[in-house]
Amino acid sequence: MKKMKKFIAAAIAAGTMMMLLFGCGKREEQQNETKGYVWVSEYADFNVEECDWIDEVVTLGDECYFSTSRYDEEKEQSVTSLYKYNLLENKAEKLNFDLEENSSIYGMAVNADGNLAMLINQYEYVEDEEGNVTDVNSKMQLCIVSPSDGALIDSKEITEVLDVPQETYFQYFSIDGQGNLYLADGDSKIYILNKDIQKVCEISIEGWINNMVTSKEGDVYIAIYGNEGMELKKVDVAAKKIGEPVQGLSEGYGNFTFRTGVEKSLLVSSNDGVLTFDIQSQTKEDLFKWLDVDINSDDVNQVGELSDGRIWAIIREYDRDYNSSYQLAFLSKKDASEVTARQEIVFGAMWIDSDVKRNIIKFNKTNSQYRIIVKEYGEDDYEAGLIQFGADLTTGNCPDIISLSQLDFAQYANKGILEDLYPYMEQSGIKKEDYVENILEAYDMDGKLYGIMPSFYLSSTAVKKSLVGDKSGWTLDEMLDLVEEVKPQYVMSYDSKESMLYYCIYQNIDEFIDWESGTCHFDGDQFIRALEFASQFPSQEEVNYNEREGISSLLHDNKLLLMQTSISSVQEYQMMKGMFGEDITYIGSPSSDRKGNVIQPAGGSLAMSSKSKYKDGVWEFMKIMLEAEYQDSLVNEHGGFGFPIRKESLEKQFEFDMKADYYEDENGNQVERPKTTWGYDDFTIEIMAASQEEIDEIKALITSAEKVSENADQQVTNIITEETEPFFKGQKSAAEVAGVIQNRVQIYVNENK
Repeated sequence: MKKMKKFIAAAIAAGTMMMLLFGCGKREEQQNETKGYVWVSEYADFNVEECDWIDEVVTLGDECYFSTSRYDEEKEQSVTSLYKYNLLENKAEKLNFDLEENSSIYGMAVNADGNLAMLINQYEYVEDEEGNVTDVNSKMQLCIVSPSDGALIDSKEITEVLDVPQETYFQYFSIDGQGNLYLADGDSKIYILNKDIQKVCEISIEGWINNMVTSKEGDVYIAIYGNEGMELKKVDVAAKKIGEPVQGLSEGYGNFTFRTGVEKSLLVSSNDGVLTFDIQSQTKEDLFKWLDVDINSDDVNQVGELSDGRIWAIIREYDRDYNSSYQLAFLSKKDASEVTARQEIVFGAMWIDSDVKRNIIKFNKTNSQYRIIVKEYGEDDYEAGLIQFGADLTTGNCPDIISLSQLDFAQYANKGILEDLYPYMEQSGIKKEDYVENILEAYDMDGKLYGIMPSFYLSSTAVKKSLVGDKSGWTLDEMLDLVEEVKPQYVMSYDSKESMLYYCIYQNIDEFIDWESGTCHFDGDQFIRALEFASQFPSQEEVNYNEREGISSLLHDNKLLLMQTSISSVQEYQMMKGMFGEDITYIGSPSSDRKGNVIQPAGGSLAMSSKSKYKDGVWEFMKIMLEAEYQDSLVNEHGGFGFPIRKESLEKQFEFDMKADYYEDENGNQVERPKTTWGYDDFTIEIMAASQEEIDEIKALITSAEKVSENADQQVTNIITEETEPFFKGQKSAAEVAGVIQNRVQIYVNENK
């Protein structure tokens, strides 16, 4: 949603390999007692200067070759360079190969002669007499370059050979063991040339190609997503077709990268970790998980394998102001006896928020007594994982730290599963009054604090003030009455039967279930009216949202009534005001207490298990996210996503948003410039410094929110989904369906309260 004009400059310092002394916080290990070894990560400075971005990367033995790009301020253009990097010696060498202006490397591979083959797109702008760009001419060249010094050996324009338009974009490029070249375009088609650059064939693919790789055996494979997840298929040149999926590798629907293996056919990296795969035996070996070696998978740029068995990775770390730096990580096996064991704290979650992930890694790198081990329940089968998570919380398998995302915390607080955090705050000198009270107390029940969220945003519904006035909330009946009165073309931007029922019910599920008393109210008039209202809309399969006008146009023409939105920053608030084009009211979701602006954790939400044996260690981790240093780190010059919960840090964020940016015009006058640009669907707006009035409005909205977003129990949602289907199909009345749901949910609540 956010369109930001930003310049990302690399902060890369040349240096030598860091000495990693045991116990000094520079070595991180993955415990694996059953295998008798651990994976240890060691870090080195990445010795490449003047590099904003690493592009194409190929390996040749223990050396890798890559192109880099950087922005030349003096020339006001992007500059591409070619590097050879000796990974064993951690030594970079810039090769004598410079691209012409307006050129970019689309792909790079090692050919049969051991030289670098590069696909280079050269383009030129066609301008009219007034200097306006009217067209772009481009051509694709195949350049053969010496890996020793970067000298150009040969080049050939290949679009004519391939019989494709000059502007064709090639997303992947590989070379097999016989020297054949494979080029995959953006339209799921593979073109194959022989080593003499003569066209062999072209093969159309069903589905989107996600990756292409040459195996150790010299065959080329593509990765695409099928019904069961990622599938690896061989490109059969002789048969001019794609083979059947290779068995034994299906890994779900995450992000995967492949590289030619050293010992096995392939080295595979995913969001989860790294494994090797042998194609002939169809077997894989999991090496390590990124979190277990204290590396954030979001930061992994490239991964490869060395001849000595180590794994190397190029890491690109960002701070909250979008500054970044590259680093090299080398991962190797060590005997488990060489590593001092630490107490293991289990972090249980359906999925790990990116901010929480970074905090876990930082904690594990610096704490000598405890180590956090992540158990991600939603990794494979989400629904089965959620059921298992709930079961573990009520047994001896309960994690020490519990992520409250996707959980109805009140249900587990009532069972005594969650620890009261107020005493820990008091012992640590953390004062309640230093934090935004209603946000801190979102997880407060009966004077006990069962969870914390380091940062937050609000989930709400926006509507024109001319329709509802200054209301701070509304009931379901009031919302439905307005719909009947206005009769808009569209009630909401997403208005299928399923989404409308979700809006009316799930955000405020506590309207219908009271876990403390163990009672349900699904057979009342409110639920029945919500069912009847939702039934008026088309099913999810029948809606074609692409045929509709842009949201801003619909709002201006009074064709769209309600806009589900968030208030995650001052800048988002400013954008929403501009998109409506008139005063708006954040009225929130319907609820009986008219408090529909709901608090959402922006950087994860955590609880401590009352059964944990390592409560001191758990609190050591949790308190970090409440302390001033971390809270101040959440303050973002560009607005960011979410607000810090600490009052002083929140005020610093507001100061940033109110600070105007200026430039000097030709007359020497100071003129305010936009801070950034935001866009949503058919609407864009330049964001200026916020006014005090806007800040006050946001503060009032924050204060108005009291409830944390309810995460409806998965079993309850399954019951509702199953039983409403006959009603939506006209087979049962709303009252009949409500009665069945009431009975089924009441039985479930009785069994689980």
